[in-house]
Amino acid sequence: LGFMIQSAAQFLVTDVVVMGILVIATIAFALEFVIRRVERALVPWAGKD
Repeated sequence: LGFMIQSAAQFLVTDVVVMGILVIATIAFALEFVIRRVERALVPWAGKD
């Protein structure tokens, strides 16, 4: 994915660059959501004062 973005940037194909960045951002948000759910399930006492 990074190689695709880098190659598109070299050839000034901005739509591919923007879509690649959006895909990476979507994956990051999804991973963040999953990690928070797993953390809540495994460590339910964390963050409770």
